[in-house]
Amino acid sequence: MRFSVLIPTFNRADLLDQALRSALAQTHRNFEILIIDDGSTDPTPEVASRYGSAVKYWRQENQGKSAALNLGIRKAEGDILIVLDDDDILPAWSLAKHAEALSQRPAAGFSYGRFARFAGNDLSSPAQLNDNEMVPTHDPRRLVVKLMENCFLPNPVWAVRKEVQARVGPYERDMYFSQDYDMILRLARGNEGTFVDDVVLYQRKHGSLRGPQAEQENVVDTIAKWIKYDALLFERLDRSWDIGDFHPFSNKPGSGDEGLAYLQKGVILFQRKVYDGARQALASFRSLLMDRSPTVVELRIAAGLLGCRYGIAELVEHREHGENVAQWLHAKGWPLPLRMAFGSQLRWRVRAAAASGQVKFARDLLSFSHKAFGLAATVAIMGSKYAAGTHGWRVPKSV
Repeated sequence: MRFSVLIPTFNRADLLDQALRSALAQTHRNFEILIIDDGSTDPTPEVASRYGSAVKYWRQENQGKSAALNLGIRKAEGDILIVLDDDDILPAWSLAKHAEALSQRPAAGFSYGRFARFAGNDLSSPAQLNDNEMVPTHDPRRLVVKLMENCFLPNPVWAVRKEVQARVGPYERDMYFSQDYDMILRLARGNEGTFVDDVVLYQRKHGSLRGPQAEQENVVDTIAKWIKYDALLFERLDRSWDIGDFHPFSNKPGSGDEGLAYLQKGVILFQRKVYDGARQALASFRSLLMDRSPTVVELRIAAGLLGCRYGIAELVEHREHGENVAQWLHAKGWPLPLRMAFGSQLRWRVRAAAASGQVKFARDLLSFSHKAFGLAATVAIMGSKYAAGTHGWRVPKSV
C-alpha cells in the first residue's frame, strides 16, 4: 500500500520544514511526498530543495489551496492520498495506522482518526498535546450526519483511496475556506469510512495569514470566513442533496421516518445559519409530526438546534433577524417537550455569558428563548439539568 502525502503550501517556509520531517519519519516506508507550492514568495523552494529526490516539488501561480490540492491529486502515484497542511505534524505512526485500518476494511473508501492541537513554534513536549478534538464514537448516527453537525475531521485526519477520490471529484476551487469540510462531506456521503482509534495528526494553533492572496485573512479574523463559507456550502447542500442524505440512520428510500430526516436537516441548517432552509425543513417535520408526542430520538436530535460552534450571537445582536427567527419558531406550535429540546443549549450559553460578565447578552438570550419557545419551556430549561429527555443515544430497532 503506497501513500501519496500531499503538502499544499503558501509562504510557510518557516514551518514547512517541520511538516516535511514528520512525513519523512513515518514508520510505514512506502510513500511519496509531493509539495505543491501555490506561488510562494518566500524561501519555500529552497526548503524543498534541501531534501533532493526525497520529495517531489510542483509549483503553480497563486490560485488557492483547492487548486493546489487538485494539482497534487493529478500528480500523485500512490494508492492512498493523505493531505498534510504545511503547519501541521504527523505522528510517526500515522501512515501505518491508516494502512492497517484500510487493509482490514477493503470496502472502506477512507480511514479517519483523532487529532490533538498544540501551540508554539515546535512540538517539544507531550504536555502540549492537551487539546484533543472529540470524535463522537457513541453517537449511532451516520458519519456524514455527525460531520454536518460538527466538522471533527480536518483534512490531514483522513486518508482516502485514490480511486474513491477520483469518483468524488476535485476540490471546489471557489471554496477558499472550508474546502476540506466540503470534501469530507462528499466522501462520507457515498462511501464507508473506517475509524483509527488513535491520534494521527498534531494540529498547530498559531497566528498567521490564511487563504490565497485573493481573500487572505489573519487567523484572528477567520471565524467570519468560516461562517461565510460554511453557510455557502450548506446552502448548496440544501439545494442539491436529497432529503435521504440528511436521514440520521439511513439514506435509503423507505427506511425509517421521513420526518426524522426533515428534523435533522432543519437542525443542521440552523446550526450553519442557513435559516431559510432550516425553516422549510422544520415546517415539513412539523406537518408530519401532527398531534403525536415526539420520540426520544427526535428530542435528542432537536437538542442540537442551538449547538452552532460559532455561537448564536446574531440571533440577539441583530434584532430584526432574531425576532423573525423567534417568530417562525413560535408560530409552529411545537409540543412543550420539543420546545424544551430546541432551547436546551441555552442553559449553558446563558450561564457562560453571565460568568464572563456579559449580563446583557445573557438577558438577550433569555428574551430570545421566551419569544421562540415560550416562558414555560425557558423556565424549565434554566431551572434544571434538562437533557432533551435522554442521557444518551437510544435508537429504536426500526431504525
